[in-house]
Amino acid sequence: MFENLEEEEREQREERKKLLRMTAYIVSALVVVGVIVYIASRGHSKTSAPVQAVAAARQTAPDPVNDLKIIKATMGKDPTGIRVMWSVQLRNKSAVFTYSDIQYEARFIGPDGSTIAASRDTINTSLEPGEEKKFPPFLGGIYNANASTYQFVIIGATATR
Repeated sequence: MFENLEEEEREQREERKKLLRMTAYIVSALVVVGVIVYIASRGHSKTSAPVQAVAAARQTAPDPVNDLKIIKATMGKDPTGIRVMWSVQLRNKSAVFTYSDIQYEARFIGPDGSTIAASRDTINTSLEPGEEKKFPPFLGGIYNANASTYQFVIIGATATR
């Protein structure tokens, strides 16, 4: 008689364990699906066409300094160690203007934060509205060993609609 009760209790415990295990699997699966949906939705953060159209209608004058965003600018040296080699990636944030003949200034900053040398030049290419481009390394100025850091700054460009 007691053996039957113990056996029933054991079976009930096993049933509860199975139920808990299944619940844990279901909750885990839902969490994984939720994470995947969240990550996938973050990848679609590009501006929609109607929003771009409104932005395009509002931008009536070119503004290359604000429209051309520097994604990455890395300074290195040429094989002689005298000239500076730039590796640059830019994005045109304008929805209307194409920019060409992009003018830049390379500044070499001293330990005290002041500009100790600067050189200006032009990147002879164009960026369409919304385009992002990585430029092949190019020469740009003389390397200054006294500089502690550098800045690559867009100072202008030719705009066309």
